Amino acid sequence: MPNPFAQKLKTLREDQHIGVRELGRMCECTGMHISNMEKGKAMPSGEMLKKLAGALKADIDELSALADQIDPEVSQLIKDKHTAIPSFLRSAKDLTPEQWALLQKQVEEMTRGDD
Repeated sequence: MPNPFAQKLKTLREDQHIGVRELGRMCECTGMHISNMEKGKAMPSGEMLKKLAGALKADIDELSALADQIDPEVSQLIKDKHTAIPSFLRSAKDLTPEQWALLQKQVEEMTRGDD
């Protein structure tokens, strides 16, 4: 049985009526590589996840989670803030879903002025 990432990739592609080879061209890889990912025989790199998300207009965070990977941009942020991010996550680990939503809203409001 294919893994959750493989199933999601195939569903996204088929729902948009995109062929395996066409998606491969869009992501600068072979149709065989797309097919192997859909069968669970291969997993995407972080860069391939970004290409797949862009081509399929999918949520990079959802695809990354299904592929058991971290978006390269997030990984770089963790490296750049190597003491602050782990400390923050440890202190926030017991937040409820509602508290996480409120926190995300607050962060979005704080960063809105950065544009």
